[in-house]
Amino acid sequence: MRALAVVLAGSLVAGCAVNSYRIPTSELAHLAEVPPEARGQHVRVVQELVASDVPTAPPVTGETEVVIVPQVDVAVGVHGRSRGGGFGGGLGGGKIGGAGNDGKAAAIAFLFVAATALVTAAVIEGSRFDGYAQLHPMHPVHLIGKDGSYTVVPLAWIDRRAVAWADTAVVRPNEGPWRPLERAPLSRLGLAYGMYGGTGSLRSADGSLAMGPAWTVQLGVFPTQQVGIFASVFFGWRDNRFDATMFETRTTAELQVLPVQLGILHGGLYGGAGVAHRFEDAVGIVGDRVIAGSESSLALAGGAMFQLDINTRIALTARLGIARAHDEQMHDALVGLSVY
Repeated sequence: MRALAVVLAGSLVAGCAVNSYRIPTSELAHLAEVPPEARGQHVRVVQELVASDVPTAPPVTGETEVVIVPQVDVAVGVHGRSRGGGFGGGLGGGKIGGAGNDGKAAAIAFLFVAATALVTAAVIEGSRFDGYAQLHPMHPVHLIGKDGSYTVVPLAWIDRRAVAWADTAVVRPNEGPWRPLERAPLSRLGLAYGMYGGTGSLRSADGSLAMGPAWTVQLGVFPTQQVGIFASVFFGWRDNRFDATMFETRTTAELQVLPVQLGILHGGLYGGAGVAHRFEDAVGIVGDRVIAGSESSLALAGGAMFQLDINTRIALTARLGIARAHDEQMHDALVGLSVY
């Protein structure tokens, strides 16, 4: 997931990714070291969500001759624009109401919005290609410089100077022979969004312990492939012996570390700290009077997480967690999707 706003707005309108691809900067630097005639054999490409604003380049064919020109000034033969530069509640017959029941209702509404965003992001990220393709060495590469200027050159002509100058490199399948190969492995780098549901334990003010629905929604970033930083919101609820709602919410900052990988299976740990709030609509009933309870405290949470990569940007995620708040220990088991 590169930009949730783009996913929810532009992608909903477009319905699918566009027919243009970016070559990541690291891949462009790698290709500059590969012999020019072999550069098109295995190129990492990422399908764009919104097409880059570059003009159409004359296409090449399988019969196009590979021309090697060392130290090319790519300003020669430029097609398209240049923007300057260049290389350079009450008691009654019904359920008791109160803050717990209200919190549960608000959480359900929030979860509905979060689930809609998750499904949208998963559909878009799952449908676009992020992997490797085989191109002709003379396939046009559209380069946009760090200063906003533009040029287009064959793949075989990319050198270190071009890599240093370029901010964005774009290729289009309709401008030359194009053969998709395999998808890339799971990549967590950049923005990440996840939603997980399952069951969790909650202890009532009367001491009874029982399980109830539990949910976690997270938004964060992975600065490296194995380490992520998240804002996390947890919701859990159940009914107590008075048929009144207990509602728990925890807001934490969370660190995830996933160093273990065995094929498509990944594993690691998470931990976080923040605040917890609990509302119980009835902790006792005296005559016609309902006694409610509420409590806030520091929250500590941690546990193990496991992932099964579905494709380059989506992973099925399971979490087994322990939380400490309100002078008690709680447990939860959740499963859901992570979108990167």
